[in-house]
Amino acid sequence: MLSGGTSCVLRGGVATMAPATQPSVKWAERRGDTGGAAIASLPTPPPAQPARYALQPNLSVVADERGGLLLCLRPLLALRLNRQATTLLGALRQPRGVAELAASVPGMTPAAITAFLDRLLRHRLLIRHPAEVAVWPTVSIIVPAHGRAEATRRCVRSLLTLDYPADRREIIVVDDASTPPLAEALHDLPIRLLRQERNIGQSAARNLAATMASGTVLAFIDNDCVAEPDWLRGLLPYLDGPSVAMIGGRVVAPPARGAVAAFEAVRSPLDMGATETEVTPNAAVSYLPTCNLLVRRDVLLAHGGFDATLRVGEDVDFIWRTLRNGHRAWYVPAGRVVHDHRVRWGDWLRRRADYGSSEADLQQRYPEGRRVMHLPRVGLLLLLSVMLTPWFGFWGLGPAAVALGLFSAELTKKQRELRRVGVTLSIGRVAVALGREHAAALYHLSANAVRYYSLPLLVIGGIQPSGLPAILLLLIVAPLADHRRLRPQLSLLVFIGLYGLELAAYQVGLWRGCRQRRILRPLLPRLIWRR
Repeated sequence: MLSGGTSCVLRGGVATMAPATQPSVKWAERRGDTGGAAIASLPTPPPAQPARYALQPNLSVVADERGGLLLCLRPLLALRLNRQATTLLGALRQPRGVAELAASVPGMTPAAITAFLDRLLRHRLLIRHPAEVAVWPTVSIIVPAHGRAEATRRCVRSLLTLDYPADRREIIVVDDASTPPLAEALHDLPIRLLRQERNIGQSAARNLAATMASGTVLAFIDNDCVAEPDWLRGLLPYLDGPSVAMIGGRVVAPPARGAVAAFEAVRSPLDMGATETEVTPNAAVSYLPTCNLLVRRDVLLAHGGFDATLRVGEDVDFIWRTLRNGHRAWYVPAGRVVHDHRVRWGDWLRRRADYGSSEADLQQRYPEGRRVMHLPRVGLLLLLSVMLTPWFGFWGLGPAAVALGLFSAELTKKQRELRRVGVTLSIGRVAVALGREHAAALYHLSANAVRYYSLPLLVIGGIQPSGLPAILLLLIVAPLADHRRLRPQLSLLVFIGLYGLELAAYQVGLWRGCRQRRILRPLLPRLIWRR
């Protein structure tokens, strides 16, 4: 198998699927699983249509005399398949249910097919369409609120107009010692209002409402959000699996007014992007924000709810604690809420610093969430050449020549491995695919450097100006790529400035958290050398 990039985490040699009832593929398991924890499925009748699976659109199955190949060029991926696996995956060019697949692949039980598909799904090689819901579950929508009466009313009104059966949902607003109380602003709305005379914090407010809720599912939203009409219908079907305890949707921004708002519209830490995926501590989506979160009520109560001692990072703590106990979580961008981001400069920077300060505590609680930082040899050699050339002129290009040699050797190896599994591609196509992988590796190195080390690196560059060009190049790669990828309504220079300012505030908060917790773990990631 050939792999690279960030959208696939498979590693190892060419994989095959044996013709037994259990596939013999070895997969990298999810870190942090302790297994065992069972969750009762939602009490609903059999679905009108069961869950269906389909290949990701960038994948193709090519049959040959040896069986077949699962092929992708972005990232470069080739998996050797036996005939049974080729038949099964070939059928997934269109969405298929497990029963349909079992009928088309003799010798494999539905249980074996489900286990195999689940592993492919975890590695983001498949798309899963959840089962259709025959009877919608009862849902308690919980809104913690401290002040912001007008915004709270707007949030509640959006919940009352949801495309969801009114007799299957309740709305609970916890007025967490607002001044003046929210009762007057909400008096004419059919909701359940819980008033606290002393401010207990948003986590305790959510826990209080959860203990008094009647729904089998708890849906959390913040009072500075507005739910889109299909919010619940977009998310609830994904709770069809007995091991799935939590579902989160996408958090988007309202039309931007001002530079900070335009930046938040594309760079908010609450927006997890447009790709559906499983949530694990070291995955592309590592947590779900509580402003758009659905949780099985029995699971939340069994795990003690949210940690009321945390004012920031309580969502990460709850998600990771629940995952540690064997449950699963999914991010589904289809269920959206619109969030009024902090757009005043002081509020915006303070919030980023608060997020940074929570990282030390979270990494102390959850070692499995320790940051991983990949060090790409080719990218680092190119940066070294940039640093050495002003000192040594032509001879400073030596590291770049070594990088070119490593790239050429890898290109030759990739082509040889592709031929071994029966794939014939021109050297140009393989070189382009490989180049994208190295560019992605350099991007992720840059993103890590900007988030955690930009301030000390710039100080080093000021003390030793010869290293400044390489430092600036390292720090500019991520914002340049993000400006092109995200297409913000901002000029390049303004975007880069806000990018650096945001993450400088994050670093200040991070150092504050490290000092308070007396640890350096967030600044000392697990290093992994790459090519």
